[in-house]
Amino acid sequence: MYAVEELAKKPGFLDALSRSIALEADPPLLRDLKIKLTSLCNLRCAMCGYWENKTETALPTERWKAVLSEASALGARKVHFSGGEVFLRKDFLDLVEHASGIGLKVNLTTNGTLVDGERVRRLLRAGVNAVSISLDGPDAAVHNAVRRRDYAFKSAVRTARRLAAGTGKRRVKVRINSVVMRDNFRELPRMVELAARLGAIDLVPMPVDEKGEGTLRLTKRHILEYNREVAPRVEEARLKAGWTAPFDRVYPFGVTEEEVRHSKKGLYARGYFETRTCLAPWLHMFVAWDGAVYLCCMTNGRIEPLGNVGTMPVSDVFLGERYRAVRADFTRGRQLKACASCDLFRPQLDALHSALEARARAPKPAAPRP
Repeated sequence: MYAVEELAKKPGFLDALSRSIALEADPPLLRDLKIKLTSLCNLRCAMCGYWENKTETALPTERWKAVLSEASALGARKVHFSGGEVFLRKDFLDLVEHASGIGLKVNLTTNGTLVDGERVRRLLRAGVNAVSISLDGPDAAVHNAVRRRDYAFKSAVRTARRLAAGTGKRRVKVRINSVVMRDNFRELPRMVELAARLGAIDLVPMPVDEKGEGTLRLTKRHILEYNREVAPRVEEARLKAGWTAPFDRVYPFGVTEEEVRHSKKGLYARGYFETRTCLAPWLHMFVAWDGAVYLCCMTNGRIEPLGNVGTMPVSDVFLGERYRAVRADFTRGRQLKACASCDLFRPQLDALHSALEARARAPKPAAPRP
């Protein structure tokens, strides 16, 4: 969710959000959206099945441009493009340039294997804000074993280095996304060191999303080993790189017995939404490659779509009946099963809830005398 720390300082926004949560008013303006432009991918990652897709029914270029313009008119200030692999769409950079041209802050996620020098230059010219590059190991042996392509590591590292270096005064923030699994969790300190050498501003550990018992997800024994032996080295490496070391970056599985119990089941919210309402339905929209709209990437395919921007204006979806029904359920404490697995947005949610609670506690201004 975009710039919520800034929003949390605005009484007018907090008042509107508070009324909306209480079901007394329409929701505030859409702040940002994430668009999964394609379900196709050129890698064969161990934790993902997108590479098995051979065809898809995706929205055409002009409709995506219209979606971006409609979202901007509704109040959106940021778009995050992801896939599959976004660079498999031949029009991807055209969409980036359109989004940037209408004033949206643009972030994107890529595996970094299809980004040549000209594509780097176009990203920089378009003023892209941040690029997240997927790297799951500090060397070719580890990363390529996960991504199952021999060229994956070399290409991703080259792309990260090129983007972080920039050209002239043009720069882009580079983050490294690292999916944390049984086979690579011990490598996270080296991953931080690599990311820093490449010029990245952060490394985001992403516990693998896996249904059922799973074979990739960390067991309780693994998590305890991570917390005891790996996390202190991750924190040390982050501080040495000049980064901050927030709790979720160092301890993505939590530390208490209850948190570990949740995480070993893949419930990475770690009980957070048992006492907190997720505010993403008031501020965020996720759109799949075929135009289907969900609350967020975690609910993609796990709930019925809330509408489809291929056939409906963005405003009709975001302000529509299905979105309103979900907000009402969330307000009443009836959140979704998928929420228990979600580790997104926690810092932003903490900031918003703290601001809302502080505002509720603040003395109300005295009524004017007649």
